[in-house]
Amino acid sequence: MSLLLTVLIEGLVALLWGLRGKKSFLLVLLVNVLTNPAAVLVYWLYQVYAGEHSLPVQVVIELIVVTVEAYIYRSFAEDDRFQIPRPIRLAIVANVFSWGIGRFL
Repeated sequence: MSLLLTVLIEGLVALLWGLRGKKSFLLVLLVNVLTNPAAVLVYWLYQVYAGEHSLPVQVVIELIVVTVEAYIYRSFAEDDRFQIPRPIRLAIVANVFSWGIGRFL
């Protein structure tokens, strides 16, 4: 469920950000398939072993996710076939919305 919601939210942010084309949206999908399950697993393992919820741990995990996604988006932004404007900001904004909506739900 987390991955589906993340892809939907970040896909919408990407659309509003100006991304167009199948390749760009496939990239958003694949980036989130890479980062979301890993982030969820790491936080779940933390909860299992620490026995608690921790906002600071979530923030650290999200910062790592944003860094990885920004690096990937920036790598592809140099290729004209993907047309990713301001890829680092895209990663930050998409993840802030995704994480914020996830916290709300």
